Amino acid sequence: MFLRKVFGLGVAAFLCLAGEAHAQLGVYGMYEGTNTTNVTCFALQATPPQQCSSPNGSVKPFGGVGGAYYDFKSFGPIRLGVDARGEFLHANKSAADSTGESGATRLHGAMGGVRATFHTHYNWLKPYAQISAGWASSNVTEPHSVVNSGFISPAPLKFDNFIKYEGFVGTDIRIFPIIDLRPIELGIGEMNRVGTGNGDSSLGVKSIGAGLVFHLP
Repeated sequence: MFLRKVFGLGVAAFLCLAGEAHAQLGVYGMYEGTNTTNVTCFALQATPPQQCSSPNGSVKPFGGVGGAYYDFKSFGPIRLGVDARGEFLHANKSAADSTGESGATRLHGAMGGVRATFHTHYNWLKPYAQISAGWASSNVTEPHSVVNSGFISPAPLKFDNFIKYEGFVGTDIRIFPIIDLRPIELGIGEMNRVGTGNGDSSLGVKSIGAGLVFHLP
């Protein structure tokens, strides 16, 4: 359901802008998984110690990514552009405590950045790389319960703000005149908390995604 909404919004934006742009404009929707690391497991402080539902200080939320790019300048075989995207990721486990339920971990955010597309001998193959930064809201480091004198009691759900930056590499493969397949996109970066919160303020992120791209022919 969510991906259908992402694709629908992408197609609508594409049609609205088609009359004003050229072939360098595109919109996309992807399904992505992100491995978030360096999370403190507070369940280990209970008596007796408990395991977090997502162990080893990491949790892997999955969900939808929607975005748009505009390539505007060429330098030899490289074409430069800008990219903006939003992400809506969820997991039913937590790396901060033993909670296991739908939406136990949530990661929402928006980023913008610069990208480079590389010309190849095959006009249907378009590898790219980009660097993006922006804002994220997540409860990934926040436990759903607190430990007092070894006892666990419920805690209100709390979301922290983060500055997120990530580098991406991927490729698009043309399958129709206005549609490309994005078989893989890989990302690596960090999230740094803004303000106070529980656990470590700096988290590692690694992502993998795939989807479709709509562009002018």
